[in-house]
Amino acid sequence: MIIDRYLASHIHRSTLMVLLTLVSLSLFFTLVQQIDNLGKGDFTGWRFVEYLLLRAPGSAVQFMPLATLIGSMLSLGALAANSELIAMHASGISLRRLAWSVSLAALVMAVLTLLVADYVTPWSETRAREIKSASLDRGGSLLSRRGLWVKEGDHVIFVGRLFPDGSARRVEIHRFDEKGRLKMALTARSAVARDQGWLLKSVRQSLFEEDRVIRKQYKEWYYRGGLSEDLLSSLVIEPDQMSLFDLYGYLRFLRDNGIDTAVESLAFWRKLYAPITILVMALLALPFVSGSQRQGNVGQRLVTGILLGLVFVMLDKLLVQLGLQWRLPAFINAFLPTALFLVLMLWLMRRSERLQ
Repeated sequence: MIIDRYLASHIHRSTLMVLLTLVSLSLFFTLVQQIDNLGKGDFTGWRFVEYLLLRAPGSAVQFMPLATLIGSMLSLGALAANSELIAMHASGISLRRLAWSVSLAALVMAVLTLLVADYVTPWSETRAREIKSASLDRGGSLLSRRGLWVKEGDHVIFVGRLFPDGSARRVEIHRFDEKGRLKMALTARSAVARDQGWLLKSVRQSLFEEDRVIRKQYKEWYYRGGLSEDLLSSLVIEPDQMSLFDLYGYLRFLRDNGIDTAVESLAFWRKLYAPITILVMALLALPFVSGSQRQGNVGQRLVTGILLGLVFVMLDKLLVQLGLQWRLPAFINAFLPTALFLVLMLWLMRRSERLQ
């Protein structure tokens, strides 16, 4: 319907402008924090710019609920100021019908945000940390698109992914002699930091001699070398930066090993609820601007809506921490802030309908 496309175009444009502003501010503060590292090692020029740009998708996902609320406020407020919302009401379009149009517009933004959070952010955040750590590291290290190569003595080590509990995935160790000839190649499905070294699991080893290659397999194999914690931290994938699929698999791994999953479960449910949060933020703008042309307080309503967005950000952090301390189930804890604003939105919608 034309009204759906018309409202969606206004909401999307305003939300994009607000989002770009918020992300730009976030990148500016990141620049200020990292300015002391500029010029150290290889962390110069394009590397520094690339690091900042790679942080943008994560910031966009983080600020999307707030940008949706402010953008919807600005766009719908502009329509109200031009008496367009009043004209829509006069033509028989009810507040609930407008809410449906706003929901469709918000659904598009919610789906896009979910896709970015699931497919772009895990890679971009990890890549940004890799660039920073490898650029500042004075030892031998090389970035690749799938992990990090590190030289340690006569060994060259590859680490694909490192999780917060210290376990690693896709580990390779290569040993060379003094002439640079490959003497040993080892691959492991996973590894765990243990006693200043690494305990490798599901290991395949190849020993290269003058006239033959000896292949062996081990359930476990201990590597005594140590790697820089600062360098390895570049590979750590935080739970809120994992894709839903990877996070679900990580949760199963932790539960199978009897490890507490409170933080990881919370991150999983917050990702699932993120589209609902965006939807609630967009709908919350509607009762604040509906009928404002008649009541003549557009500025007051917009300021109130923007403050509500900031309240949501603070309330979200507060309730989540309290929920962790009170041991609330993750699916409840993750939804509490959104649930409170959902109730507020429904109450305001009913109040606006009665005033019309």
